[in-house]
Amino acid sequence: MKVLFAAGEALPFIKTGGLGDVAYSLPKALRAKGVDVRVIMPKYSQIDSKYRYKMRHLGEKNIWMEHHYEYVGVDAWEYEGIPYYFIDGERYFNRSKIYGELDDCERFTFFCKAVSETFDLTGFYPDIIHCNDWHAALIPIYLKERHVFQVKTVFTIHNLRFQGLFYNDCIERVLEIPRWAYYYEDGIKYYDMVSFLKGGVVYSDLVTTVSNTYAREIKTPAYGEGLHGLFERFGYKLHGVVNGIDYGVYKSPRSGKTRLKTLLQEKIGLREDPYAPLLAMITRLDRQKGIDLVMGIFDRMMDTGAQFVLLGNGEPYYEDFFRWKERQYPGRVCSYIGFNQDLSKEIYGGADIFLMPSIFEPCGLSQMIAMRYGTIPIVRETGGLCDTVTPYNEFTREGDGFGFKNVNAEELLWCLRYAIHVYNDNDRWFEIIKHAKARDNSWEKPADEYLRLYNMLF
Repeated sequence: MKVLFAAGEALPFIKTGGLGDVAYSLPKALRAKGVDVRVIMPKYSQIDSKYRYKMRHLGEKNIWMEHHYEYVGVDAWEYEGIPYYFIDGERYFNRSKIYGELDDCERFTFFCKAVSETFDLTGFYPDIIHCNDWHAALIPIYLKERHVFQVKTVFTIHNLRFQGLFYNDCIERVLEIPRWAYYYEDGIKYYDMVSFLKGGVVYSDLVTTVSNTYAREIKTPAYGEGLHGLFERFGYKLHGVVNGIDYGVYKSPRSGKTRLKTLLQEKIGLREDPYAPLLAMITRLDRQKGIDLVMGIFDRMMDTGAQFVLLGNGEPYYEDFFRWKERQYPGRVCSYIGFNQDLSKEIYGGADIFLMPSIFEPCGLSQMIAMRYGTIPIVRETGGLCDTVTPYNEFTREGDGFGFKNVNAEELLWCLRYAIHVYNDNDRWFEIIKHAKARDNSWEKPADEYLRLYNMLF
């Protein structure tokens, strides 16, 4: 079986979110099961030169784009046994940002067209193209327009909030597809706009999203981002597959928690205290992540005697809040605004409790990484957080984390206080750590499920 994995980002070249992790780890897991899987992505100017210089140029051609012929080149490089192809178009990918440019409609239309028209340059003729998020969502349409019916398509939604919405005048001008054939309610029409993501849902052969609970949630008005009716309509081809984490990247630490905690406290300027519960957040500072809930209880959270460390960046309002709290609680709060992969692993290893009170969470990787390091998550029971964390039951003494149901700061505070109460009972806490570290969050089972879905197409 030959699979081309099309994504807007992939580690180690470019990563802005969980998609970058998945586009790196899932192909490796599938290849280990005998699938000839290869990854194709844009050749952004932000890709580190140490990778760019190693790429081999496979060829170039002109493709029809916005009523003229546009140059497209294809470069290649093999990384950790996975062949990667890079779509080269200076006009579209030599930019200051990965996403969020004014002409994103043109940029990712170019990417989708290029993926569907460069099999002759790569020499790789896939059985399946696995398209990820709105950046690759038009590929099924362009295969259909070019009568390439022998290639099946799978479309995966990693976060429904980002749909690729553009004014509908782009249909003839940029997408260059017949308005009558695609611009209607069960097509790419979204109110008076065009939704790239709808194109992926409607015209692909199978649709997946990144957890079973999220697959059910997006059929409801609360989580469907205005598309809940669409998912009811096409529910017959919608499947939930929980993401995994790469155990080769996130290795269970050999040192004990107490030592790792002491080293972390020393490194980030917290008071050395082995008994104070150390709370951590590693997150994008965005309303989706439940930051407002944490802000609403912050001072009462600190009244428990806990310490707190944040690693992340995002909206300036949130960044300023955590900087202020660091000044207010010297030696007890550390706010690292930015991102540092090495520091993130040290925080996962040294913290006691990981806060993830998301408003919605398609899957989430951080809670699984935390559990791998023996750091116990507190999550809101939504999306993939439901599917990957089992709340602790003090009567059966089962469970590997803590959870609360409603978008409510008081519920979060109650859950946190309960977790700290259990933390102070060493026997019970070590039991929870043991359960968390024993949970299988690897890519083994998800890869088997994707392989089953691929086989369904034939």
